[in-house]
Amino acid sequence: MHEIGEIIKVKVSEVKPYAAFVCDENDEKGMIHISELSDTYIRDIEKIVEKGDEINVLVLSIDERDGFFRASYKKVPPEQQFNSHVNLRKALITDDSEFDSLREKLPEWIEDSLRRNGDKK
Repeated sequence: MHEIGEIIKVKVSEVKPYAAFVCDENDEKGMIHISELSDTYIRDIEKIVEKGDEINVLVLSIDERDGFFRASYKKVPPEQQFNSHVNLRKALITDDSEFDSLREKLPEWIEDSLRRNGDKK
């Protein structure tokens, strides 16, 4: 059983519009309410977590009868945060060459903007 305030790694087993249900390596079950995922408004919870994601959470409370715990993702200190969903998303950009088309267009966009707004140098 966990302790309140402990940071643990869990796997998301189910996602509902209001919460993510999780389980730890010992198959103990818990829940992260949507308000404990972020300090900002979340329109779509699956943009933060999906079934199968692994995340670090802070244990907020534990039901002593059945061991069910409530947890927070947003209260995990930044240096201990982990979310496989977010980390996989960040890995999609492989190198700077993906921005070449933007680099080619940028001088044209700047010139066009200056022309429309008048060169204010």
